Amino acid sequence: MNETPLKRILREDGRKQNWLAEQTGVSPAQLSRIVNGLQCDEATRQAIADALGRSVSEVFAVVTADDESVAA
Repeated sequence: MNETPLKRILREDGRKQNWLAEQTGVSPAQLSRIVNGLQCDEATRQAIADALGRSVSEVFAVVTADDESVAA
């Protein structure tokens, strides 16, 4: 399974999922599912992107089989 863009960003930034949960008000369990590819609503996607200082399309891009990113 490919690493999701959100998981990669957290790793590269040295951030933990619990930190992001605290920043966004999303429960740690729900955030774990989002980090692993579960879809979420637009408001949650925006809150996550804002906390990371990234665009929604960067955080929630879809990685295809040939490694090209496509906005979700």
